[in-house]
This record gives sequence, structure tokens and C-alpha cells, in this order.
Amino acid sequence: MKTIFRKVLAVSAALTIAGGMASAQDISKFVISDAAAKKTLIKNEINADTARKIIDKCIDIATKANMPITIFILSPTGQIVASHRMDGQVPINIETALLKAQSVLVTRDSTHLRANMIANNMPQQLKWHAIGVYTTSGGLPIVAGGQMIGTIGIGGGSKDEEMAFEALEAVVGPQPPLAPTQPAK
Repeated sequence: MKTIFRKVLAVSAALTIAGGMASAQDISKFVISDAAAKKTLIKNEINADTARKIIDKCIDIATKANMPITIFILSPTGQIVASHRMDGQVPINIETALLKAQSVLVTRDSTHLRANMIANNMPQQLKWHAIGVYTTSGGLPIVAGGQMIGTIGIGGGSKDEEMAFEALEAVVGPQPPLAPTQPAK
């Protein structure tokens, strides 16, 4: 029990530190312009240029790993800002990438973290499934300046979450830490 408490405490401390670093970011270069915000009535929304840079970085990482993937980047309101399907993807890879990005809109945390929270708990799994939350690693919030400016979902690879995280850190900067891998019970 003490070990679990220590892990939770360590993750909480890391999130607090990452949140402090992220809030020091100048988010203006990652979100839509003031002129666009006047039309949409939403300011803290990922801009198309940043979304494209994230996708390009994901493609670069996946290509080097010889692992075709599908990527979706959504606005905080769930609209597709950018997406890309690499050759060799089947329909389920595409669908799960979108589901992962959409799930983060509901939970505001990683799909992997949510999977850890409901592991071995069938009632919780059914609850989250009923509201459309897909609890498989590969969906992350995109955080800048302490604000979620969008979400990313990757499907089709075996390192979806790690690729997304690497791309986000390279393009946007510090992100909340990844959820720990939990052993099967």
C-alpha cells in the first residue's frame, strides 16, 4: 500500500512541476490568432500550423521506427484540426486514433492513465465505454501555458503514446508526464 501511495505521490508531484513549467510557456504561438478567435469566440485552440508540425514530427518518428500510424489532432471542442494516415493502415487503426483523441476531450487526461484507473474493474470499464471513452494508450491532451489547447490520438503502432509524447514535447514543449505502465494483476 505504501508503494502505491508513493507512486501516486510521485506522479502528482511530477504533474505539479510539469504544470508549473507549462504555465510559463508563451502559448500565443501555438493557438489561433486574435482575429480568428473573434470569429470562433474561442482563443485557446491549437492553430493549424502547430497541428501540422506535430503531425510532421509524428510521421518522422514513425518512419524512423518503421511503424505506420494514423494521427488525429482535435480542437478543445472536438473538431479535426489536422490528421494523417500513413500507408499500410487498416480501418481499425484510423478509427481508434480518432477515438483516442475524442476520449481525451472527455477525460482531460491520457487514455493510458484512464486505462490504468479502470484496469481489472469491469463496472468502471463498462461505465467509460458507455460514454464513448476509449481506454487504450495513444491519446493525450496537448497542453501549452497550463491550458489544454487540443488533443492528439495515434493508432496503428505499438508505441502510439510514446510517439505522441515525443512529438508534443519537441513542438510545443513540456507536457504532463506519461502514465506509468502497470503490471497485469
